[in-house]
Amino acid sequence: MNDISSGQATITLPSDAAHNVYESAILSREDTEKDRKIAPNVVKKLAEQSLFRLGLPASLGGWDGNPVETLKVYETLASAEASVAWIVWNNHLACTFGRFLDESSMHEIYSDPSHVYANSARPEGVANTVDGGYLVSGQWTLVSGSELADWFVLRCLVISEGSPTTLGPGANLKLFFIPKKDVEVIDTWHVGGLNGTGSHDIIVKEAFVKSEYAVDFNSPVTIDSAYSRLPIGCMNAAGCAAMSLGVLKAAMDDLIDMCLERVTPGKNPDLRDRTTVQDTIAKSKTILASRRIQLHQSVETLWEAAQQKHTFTDVQLADVWAASCEAARESRAMVSEIYAVAGTASLYKKHRIERAHRDIHAILQHGIIQPHWMSQAGMAYVGLTPHAAMFRI
Repeated sequence: MNDISSGQATITLPSDAAHNVYESAILSREDTEKDRKIAPNVVKKLAEQSLFRLGLPASLGGWDGNPVETLKVYETLASAEASVAWIVWNNHLACTFGRFLDESSMHEIYSDPSHVYANSARPEGVANTVDGGYLVSGQWTLVSGSELADWFVLRCLVISEGSPTTLGPGANLKLFFIPKKDVEVIDTWHVGGLNGTGSHDIIVKEAFVKSEYAVDFNSPVTIDSAYSRLPIGCMNAAGCAAMSLGVLKAAMDDLIDMCLERVTPGKNPDLRDRTTVQDTIAKSKTILASRRIQLHQSVETLWEAAQQKHTFTDVQLADVWAASCEAARESRAMVSEIYAVAGTASLYKKHRIERAHRDIHAILQHGIIQPHWMSQAGMAYVGLTPHAAMFRI
């Protein structure tokens, strides 16, 4: 992420870039909600600020520095419009998968800085082996940013001679990089929370994908950098948690604004005079600050290990999983409490609390932030070996 100033290249931190998008995301909230996809001017701004390049090598104009910066991006954007943060977070995962491509393929797919990337790790497609590659077909659900994406990374069951033809033990699963010309979007995203993410179904019908564009989690990593050594699973969970914190901040700030604006003369108590409101704001501030610190510190520990080429311990990974799950869970609980104590004002769409309440519940439906990850973390803490497939990936 380079800016050219006075003939010299200077680094723009992603967190600063997110602040540059913040106001546009807020001003375009209604367009994003109405159209069920991110407003075009916001998409343009995100591209200009290189926020669709997070996780890519610096040689491709990406950010491959301290991953705490990406968490700050998600939190800032989510405090403006959760759907914008979700698309940037989801795009980051599709860029992260690029680490498994050979260098030539990586440049072919990620060469255009204006491109947007979408993905689905659900193995809802089938890839039949043919000469030089695969024929991919399937229908994938919940593909966020499907109308915006220029490239899709889609997971399939690979069918070849002698291989299992159904999901289960021994199944051969790969990720396939597919351009938008081979993808049909089906309008299925009619929801409340995260309405602006455009997470429609998509269909692919016998699209040819060359062998170089098919990878899996055991594929070699072409560009060896500290960022490419980071685990995909728990880092994805940390991003989900950061978004949750951003939504909590939006709801908390809205409640505080209401308290400051609704000061009336007379003897009747105002909103700010209610002890329930005072308690909720104090709790929200404490939870937001403490969970942010814990989340950032756990990710920082992984970053330090990655820079030193150290193997991550199960406890280090567990710290990220646990911090992520608790930050998300407590954010949801606090947003619900804010929604309750704000009274009838919470019902009105003109207040950000109404949207935050919908969005936070949608965010926590994602599988990467479900309670069973706490059990996996707990296993590591008591000396057992966590067995979930994505715990170490």
